[in-house]
Amino acid sequence: MSNKQASLVVWWPNSHDQARADSEGRVLRVRFEVHGAGGKLHGGEEPLNQLPKDLPCVALVAPSEVTVLSVTPPKLTGQKLQDALPFVVEPFLLNDPEDNHVSLWHSLGDGQRLAAVVGRAHVRAVVTACRQAGLQLQAVSCETLRQPSSQDRVLWFSGNDLLVAEPAAQPAVLPTTTPAVLTALLQRVLGNQSGVMLAADRARLEGLTGTADILQSIETVPRLPLSSLNQLRDCSLVRPEELRRLGVRAPAASRGKRSLLVAFIGLLAVGVVGLNMLAFKARSQNARLEQTIAERYAQALPDTPMVADPLLLIEREKRTLSSGLAGNNSSGSASHWLHEVGVAMQDAPFNSLNDLAFSKGTLSLRFGANVTQAMQEGAVQRLKARGLSAQWTKAGPDNQPVLQVKQGDPS
Repeated sequence: MSNKQASLVVWWPNSHDQARADSEGRVLRVRFEVHGAGGKLHGGEEPLNQLPKDLPCVALVAPSEVTVLSVTPPKLTGQKLQDALPFVVEPFLLNDPEDNHVSLWHSLGDGQRLAAVVGRAHVRAVVTACRQAGLQLQAVSCETLRQPSSQDRVLWFSGNDLLVAEPAAQPAVLPTTTPAVLTALLQRVLGNQSGVMLAADRARLEGLTGTADILQSIETVPRLPLSSLNQLRDCSLVRPEELRRLGVRAPAASRGKRSLLVAFIGLLAVGVVGLNMLAFKARSQNARLEQTIAERYAQALPDTPMVADPLLLIEREKRTLSSGLAGNNSSGSASHWLHEVGVAMQDAPFNSLNDLAFSKGTLSLRFGANVTQAMQEGAVQRLKARGLSAQWTKAGPDNQPVLQVKQGDPS
């Protein structure tokens, strides 16, 4: 809900008054005000079903229904803190912890915070009545959560109660039905400190107490230094998920949120256009790549249809050629043996082969003296692994090593 949007503020009667109206079959009458950005627009008292139904609504439960305490919360966060709060306030209450909604508010100093407690049954009754009346309920709050906007103690009337708020202390609720009790409570609350009130409220208080001594420390101001009633929509005593469980619909999107939604839709449209452009570019690159592959394939395998993956077809042709070459190399040919000797003597020094001859199925290769014994033994083992018989001898006037290679094992 935007701060500039008009809203409906409803003061809910206490449980006793609501139960009496239900038992008598009367339509509940409530005090209400319509507030805009500049403050109150109009108000009055009407039956609940006669209130404006097109405005966001904040229901303010009676101060007597809300217990406000100063507590030191545990060092927890999130859901764990919410689950622990009913047991933190349990020593101050008579009912069971599970029967209450507990919320934390502003700091009071020294690690303490303001805790507000309201009964679940009363909240359920308020929500049910608002839903039946067709109101757009968005928060259930209390006027005691209003905060002074200065260091002054602020006093004001709300219905038949006199409320007192301080910057760093628990708010006080003083009933006005018994003047003597009101006078005693007011003296206790004020003490030697001062406060501020509206002129009309000060005159009403003076008429109730009948003495001016108490009022000497109270100054009149044209406007209360107090947070507005409109801000109580952000001080709900009940979490939004709890309200949803009770059947309250989520708040309608404000203008600011709608603006964000429009901006998001615009960004989404730009993103879709950008993705389409990237997809078009990718398709173009893929088409050029496929054309290049087709051209290279035609060069590698002319007059061969590309009926499968081109790389697989080219690889198959390579294997076919390799197997054909291997079939043409006779295992008993001199060229095949020369190839095998070259592989077996790959570690031999450069230009170490001096002479070769092929006679009667034996290939003889004469090497230089720089072919070591280790090279010779390694060559014999490699040739044997290839199915060839090999042995080293000495020949010639210079007694150079000669490798003799032939098919099969030596006789």
